[in-house]
Amino acid sequence: MSGASELKKKLKVLNSTYKIVRVTELATLGKLSYLREKAEAAVSYYETILKSLNWMKKTMYLMPDEAKVKRVTAIVITSERGLCGAYNSEVFSQIDQLIQDLGNEVTIDWVVIGEQGNRYLQSLDQEVKANLQLKLEEITVETTIAITEDLIKQIVNQETDAVYVIFTKYLNAVNSEAMYEKIYPSLSAEQENDAKEFDYILDYEEEDEEIEKLLLENYLCGLLYSMFCYSVASEYCMRRIAMKQAKDNISDQISDVIFKTKKKELNQKTSELLDIISGAQSIRKDE
Repeated sequence: MSGASELKKKLKVLNSTYKIVRVTELATLGKLSYLREKAEAAVSYYETILKSLNWMKKTMYLMPDEAKVKRVTAIVITSERGLCGAYNSEVFSQIDQLIQDLGNEVTIDWVVIGEQGNRYLQSLDQEVKANLQLKLEEITVETTIAITEDLIKQIVNQETDAVYVIFTKYLNAVNSEAMYEKIYPSLSAEQENDAKEFDYILDYEEEDEEIEKLLLENYLCGLLYSMFCYSVASEYCMRRIAMKQAKDNISDQISDVIFKTKKKELNQKTSELLDIISGAQSIRKDE
């Protein structure tokens, strides 16, 4: 009886877990459509801004000499909690890659969004300059402007030589890619080549540093907001996939437990029946 009791207890736990996972999946699906549309709307804007910023850097006073980069700011975008598959672990691998690529001679000021990223950096003994207590899905343009203004102050005061963002780029409903992007002062060689294909009508007085600062702030704000949109859509997509896999796995376990329970009950009934038959045969022999 103890074996059957244990199976029934396990079945009860699995059914309870299945309901929790199902509710989480439905809650994720409820937000996913809106977030996915938001991320897809940011795609062309994101690409255009990257190319435009690369074009702007050629005439900007605020762009430092890349050979003299000694201190950088790295913004890390992770989730506040788990239950989203490999989403955080892929971001962690990009953190490791950035540290390796920059080397020991560069000081990194880490700015973290998401408790998972904060914990990982602490495990690496990396000093976190700012842990922004923000829910990724609740970040607005106004929030992004505040973050950007702080970055601009650091750039103007020459407190940082470069700005990197580690985020997860949304590709489609089932695919995302974790990466790090250098958004100041320059972009990749591939993006530089792409920038040459665009015609620009932007014109301003080069000596007017206030206009330059305003332009840079708008570009960085647009980039960051697009990256936030990418990351939150990617997180929810990967959470939905993780919940579906977990649900399917639990469903398989439930089927297995039900089969074992029925088999156990059948074996028990068979055993009892054999005992009755054996007892009846013994009584008949005695008679």
